[in-house]
Amino acid sequence: MGTHLLVDGNSLTYRAFFALPTDMATASGQVTNAVFGFTSMLAYVLNEQQPEGILVAFDRPEPTFRHEAEPEYKAQRDAAPDILRQQMGLVREVLEALGIQTIDKPGWEADDLIATSVDELVARGHDVIIVTGDRDSYQLVNDASKVRVMYNKRGVSDYALYDEEGIEGKTGVRPEMYVQYAALRGDNSDNLPGVPGVGEKTAAKLINKYGGLDGIFEHVDEQTPKLRQNLTENEERARKNLELMLLRHDAPVDDVDFDDLVPKPNGEEMKRLFDFLEFRALSGRIAGAINAMGAPVDLGPEVEQQELVAEVTEIESAADAAAAITAVPALDVAARWVGEPGRSELSGLAIVTDAESAEVAWIPGGFLADPAVDAALAAHTDVRGHQIKPLMRSLLDLDCSLDGIALDTAIAAYLIDPAEARYELPDLIEKYTDFARPSDDAAGSGQLDLDGTSMSDADLAGRDALAVHHLVEPIRASLDAQGMAELYTTIENPLVMVLAKMEHIGIAVDIEELEGLNKKLTDEVESLVAELREVADMPDLNLNSPKQLRELLYDVKGLTPIKKTKTGPSTDASTLEKLEHEWPEFLAPLRRHREVEKLRGTYGKGLLAEVAADGRIHATFNQTVARTGRLSSDKPNLHNIPVRSEEGRLFRRAFVASEGTELLVADYNQIELRCIAHLAQDPGLLDAFNSGQDIHNATAARVFGVEPGDVTLDQRSKAKMVSYGLAYGMEAYGLAQRLNIPVDEAAPILDAYFVAFPNVKAYMDRTVEEARERGYTETLFGRRRPIPELMNSNFRVRQAGERQAMNAGIQGLAADIFKVALVRIDQALVDAKSELILQVHDEVLVEVPPDEKESIGDLVIELMHDAAELDVPLEVNVSWGHTWAAAKG
Repeated sequence: MGTHLLVDGNSLTYRAFFALPTDMATASGQVTNAVFGFTSMLAYVLNEQQPEGILVAFDRPEPTFRHEAEPEYKAQRDAAPDILRQQMGLVREVLEALGIQTIDKPGWEADDLIATSVDELVARGHDVIIVTGDRDSYQLVNDASKVRVMYNKRGVSDYALYDEEGIEGKTGVRPEMYVQYAALRGDNSDNLPGVPGVGEKTAAKLINKYGGLDGIFEHVDEQTPKLRQNLTENEERARKNLELMLLRHDAPVDDVDFDDLVPKPNGEEMKRLFDFLEFRALSGRIAGAINAMGAPVDLGPEVEQQELVAEVTEIESAADAAAAITAVPALDVAARWVGEPGRSELSGLAIVTDAESAEVAWIPGGFLADPAVDAALAAHTDVRGHQIKPLMRSLLDLDCSLDGIALDTAIAAYLIDPAEARYELPDLIEKYTDFARPSDDAAGSGQLDLDGTSMSDADLAGRDALAVHHLVEPIRASLDAQGMAELYTTIENPLVMVLAKMEHIGIAVDIEELEGLNKKLTDEVESLVAELREVADMPDLNLNSPKQLRELLYDVKGLTPIKKTKTGPSTDASTLEKLEHEWPEFLAPLRRHREVEKLRGTYGKGLLAEVAADGRIHATFNQTVARTGRLSSDKPNLHNIPVRSEEGRLFRRAFVASEGTELLVADYNQIELRCIAHLAQDPGLLDAFNSGQDIHNATAARVFGVEPGDVTLDQRSKAKMVSYGLAYGMEAYGLAQRLNIPVDEAAPILDAYFVAFPNVKAYMDRTVEEARERGYTETLFGRRRPIPELMNSNFRVRQAGERQAMNAGIQGLAADIFKVALVRIDQALVDAKSELILQVHDEVLVEVPPDEKESIGDLVIELMHDAAELDVPLEVNVSWGHTWAAAKG
């Protein structure tokens, strides 16, 4: 007779859930890690064992006889997260579609149903393999009856198949004695403590010598005093464990057809379900495994995935280009450049003219400067593209404003899942459509056709435009399903044009000022190099060589190694700071040298290299980099110009207003703290902000228990550090690092803060718990951020996930508010001469001519102030100056 599998459904689903990241989700937002992992496990074990039949047993939520006998049984287990509970139903749906019999009974655990089913199958002459991640089934292994356990060690496909010898090798006892052994040891996973001081080896030794609990307690006087005491005091506990751990063989399994456990698959339902779950590759694997059991699966005709290939026609005149643009109701576009996108000449533009027949028109770059073509582009109200901002920026350089953007598939995909590392077209084609990933694996950047010949810009752009067309519907459906369509439409989509305009306009630079700063920094670097070589007595010392520095610091000078790397003791900044007292004459100037050299490279030479022919710097602004929703900047990174150092302030002198204008600099005052106050609804914080108090002084007074007038500068500084640190989920260790004090001094300050503002702690805890349940955080504007780290088996990764969860709602809300303000400011300046030229963190810079100074200043304040309705006022700092530095004071 053949082998039959008995599967513990709950055990494998739990194992799958914790083995795979919770950011595995369908385009509609359905988390699928547990059901994907379970189905993968099923395919693996079916292929591995090729059984004749299979039965899957599940626990039920009702208490069992074990709970009645022992109220603490499994009491320590947290309720399964929502994102796991909702997948249990999907696992059952998968099994139903596969036609695999399942069983569950109120008051009985899956283990007991499996134990009873083992007897039924053995009586019919079948071999049995129990598939589980639960060790209780070890007691059922029996070579004579050909019953084995396939134990899930970790992951989806890491199993060990145990017979009697395997169980003895694993535990030190035979299977028939396993439950006696487990009763002594206890089982933490079931909240059944064992005998103190009795570990695996001691338990196995006692069982093998005395033959079980009865023998052990009969010979308890032969043990060492401590062990004798522990055994005597915990005999009742061990015997209770035995009673609870012994699997029952009398569970009600009458409704299982043990004579026919071959699956009865429903091909149509399998196809529907696996399409919904987006398990395209997995459906073939599981279907093949079911087929091999003699249960034919019909998933309908196999649809071979086709690659997107565009039928490209080159437009021959500007008039034809304008007509083609006007003729299509929705404009799906993709561009190519001769060099860097958005920063070089446009090679041309592809537009989809008939998606059904894959027809695409290629408009050569020379026609894009034609007024008729520009007018047609500017008039279109339904433009869709992928990473469309560089095209908008290039068209602005040609005096054409692509105002009618309706969807940027990259921005939308980021909004749907901000945890992804990339949002390239091949990734989205694979994720959201039935088309195959481009074989050159680089839609939009690839160069080779299938036969290895070079693809033209027209063919590449044509394929990209066609891909955009096929992505529009599924991506919009996903935005709707996750409740983020409005967030996309009202904030992220209009923001693309705002950023394109800022990149196009750029910010004016005083090149002489920059050159002067660069020279000053170069002189200081050279002076420091000479000083350091003299102090070290090494004329050829290379300060950028970690090897030379290691030899000098640790071998020659004998400094105390603090941190080791693969190549030896560390020479990083934090290490040198801690070692400075051992050799201040060298390490103090060395740290200064590193600081100045970085400033020179990044903001001296670095900024000069980025000045364009028009005397302005045209940085790039990114919407899809930060998981919190914050904007970032590169080429150059203007967000990183140091704020607190004197040099950082000096660099701001090089950023100037255009001739005949003045710079308006407006930034939110303590926006993150105001977000905390609103989200936590803490009376102390709400009152401090609403009454206009100095928030850091008010916080310090409450934290340190003094009158506001008696707060010292040191207390205010510490309170400020706590307040801002909380926005990033900071804990006592982080505060200690910031304040440069021991952790045991930092912890009471943090504790005092939470006593003074209890709702803040409650908000933080609630946020983490909700994120753990849902798998994501959500801002007031509906921005979601998956945090799979919360489900990681590594404690440190989970801790990092908790900090991210605390941080996400605060940072995300601040980001949303600022983006709303940016969009509204841009809209308000459409008919003005003033121009929005730069954003940095929560700060905007506007170039304003004298005749608009009075109106624009008040307008910007009003728009930023009204960007969101919080329970505390949004305060805006505004200043003016002919340079960024002068405006910032």
